[in-house]
Amino acid sequence: MPYYPPRYLFRRHAILRLVKPGETFLEVGPGNMQLTLEMLRHFQRGILIEYSDDVWDVYRALPPVAQTNLEMLVTDFMTYDTTARFDCAIACEVLEHVPDDAAFLQKLYTALNEQGQLILSVPARMKFWSRHDEIVGHLRRYEWHDLAQLVTEAGFENVQIYAYGFPFVNLLRIPRIWLAKRQAAEKAHLTAVEQTKASGIAQTAVMPAWLGWLANPITFYPLTLFSTLFNRMDLSGAYVVTAAKKSR
Repeated sequence: MPYYPPRYLFRRHAILRLVKPGETFLEVGPGNMQLTLEMLRHFQRGILIEYSDDVWDVYRALPPVAQTNLEMLVTDFMTYDTTARFDCAIACEVLEHVPDDAAFLQKLYTALNEQGQLILSVPARMKFWSRHDEIVGHLRRYEWHDLAQLVTEAGFENVQIYAYGFPFVNLLRIPRIWLAKRQAAEKAHLTAVEQTKASGIAQTAVMPAWLGWLANPITFYPLTLFSTLFNRMDLSGAYVVTAAKKSR
């Protein structure tokens, strides 16, 4: 059984409860593509845009049927130009890396069909800022009301924010910060862009295989279900956002 990062499992649970099936989706920053494969259960095909060339190793390891239904592009989304429109646009753990996050959201808005769905995930609350944020190239963490205003000003409606994974996501900060302190010296020379590229593809392949039996959607289901009790309370260090493109 494959290993799933625990933080991802909580995010996955929140997103799969909210996603609205359609024909096409756009995913910016697919990373390890675990969520991408989930999206293919809800959409017929998708376009993936990743910033790092390392993504090709992940893409080539996908099942052939998944590769057939996914188009992979390695480029900067902000320079990506297409006339295609999508039923859903997804950007998980991306917005906090983007200098002009308002322009990024407006570009996602343009890429959507009328009433198309936006799905975001971002790190929450500057009070949780740590060494980990610095070494992975984060420019900010988001506050609930500021994030809602940012998405609304980009043109979206029905903006909903969920503080997912509490209290477990908060507890997971402890080993992340400890690991960040150990990695700080070796990553100190990287630019913000290089940090962003390095953080886009988590190195789950090096994890011991037996961890897959401990961290997977089945074993974590009771924890993810419990955490939904706190989704509407601003307690977690992580948000999932959904919104819709306005009807004309």
